[in-house]
Amino acid sequence: MTTVRGRLATQIVRAVGIKRRLRRLAEVDDDPAAFMQRLQRLRRTDRRRPPWTVRLGWRIEHVDVAGFDLFVMSQKGSPSPGRRALLYLHGGGYMFGPFGTEWAAMRKVAGRSLSDFAVLLYPRAPEHEAAEALRVVRAAYGTLADRYGVGSVVPIGTSAGGGLAVALMASLRDEGGGPPPCAVLLSPGVDMTLEHPVEHLEEFDVLLSTEHVRSAGRMYAGALEPDHPTVSPLFGDLADLPTMNVFAGGAELLRPSIEAFARKATEAGTEVRLILGKDQQHTWPAAPTPEGRQALGQVIDIVTSC
Repeated sequence: MTTVRGRLATQIVRAVGIKRRLRRLAEVDDDPAAFMQRLQRLRRTDRRRPPWTVRLGWRIEHVDVAGFDLFVMSQKGSPSPGRRALLYLHGGGYMFGPFGTEWAAMRKVAGRSLSDFAVLLYPRAPEHEAAEALRVVRAAYGTLADRYGVGSVVPIGTSAGGGLAVALMASLRDEGGGPPPCAVLLSPGVDMTLEHPVEHLEEFDVLLSTEHVRSAGRMYAGALEPDHPTVSPLFGDLADLPTMNVFAGGAELLRPSIEAFARKATEAGTEVRLILGKDQQHTWPAAPTPEGRQALGQVIDIVTSC
C-alpha cells in the first residue's frame, strides 16, 4: 500500500505538469527549431556536474571519455580505486539528465555498499544518436574495467540509461569484453516503440506519455529504426547476459514492456530478478519517499552481494 507521503509526492509531480510539458515537446518533433527551443527550456533542471551535496566526503575525478564527461567518485579516507565501481547511466529519455535525485541516490548506494561510483554524461539526442551513445558507454566501461578489474564494474541504469545498460551488455557479449557480474535496471526503457498495450496506464503514470516515449525513441534512434536492439533491447537477443535485477513501477507506462523483457530474457536462459513496486511510479527507487527508500535499500543489498 502506498504511504501518505508517497501519494503526496505523486500528486505534486502531477501538479507540476512534467508529463504535459514532455507531451508538448513531442508535438513539435518535426520542427527542429521549435523542438530545440522547448528542449533547452526543459534541460534547465539537469545537473551536469556533481552537486555540492554529493561532493561532501567524496573525491571526484573528471575523466574525458571520447569527448564526454565521466565523473568518478570515491569516498575520502578509502583506498582509491576501491574494490568495486558502479557505472551509472542516467535517465531522461535520452535527451535530459542527470537529475539531482539521481546523484543523491547513487551517492547513497555507493556509500552504503562501500563502492566507488561513476556518472557518465553520455551523448544525448537529438544532437547525437544511439550508435554513438553506445560507443561512448563501452569506452567508459572499458576505462573502469581497466582500473577496477573485469568483474568489478556494475552497470546501474535508470529509465533510458537502463536501456543503454542492456545494449552495453549485449555489445560486450557480441563483440568481446569482460561482462559485468550483474546489472541493476530501474524502470528501464527497453522498448521505445511501446509495442505492448499501455492505454490502461496512461492516466496513472504522472511522468510519461506514449507520445513522448515514441518521439524520444525516434530522436535517439537516428539512422537506426526505433525497434533496433540498440534502441529497444527488447527486440534483441537476450541470451547469455549477466544477471539483471529489474525494477518496474506498477503504475508506470513502461511496465508492460519491462515485464515482456523479463519474460523473454528468462526464456532465453538469462537470470532476471523482477521487482514490481505496487502502485509505484516510473523510477520510484530514486524518489524521496518511504517506498523509494525501501527500494533503494534493495538496490544496495543487490550491489553489495553482486
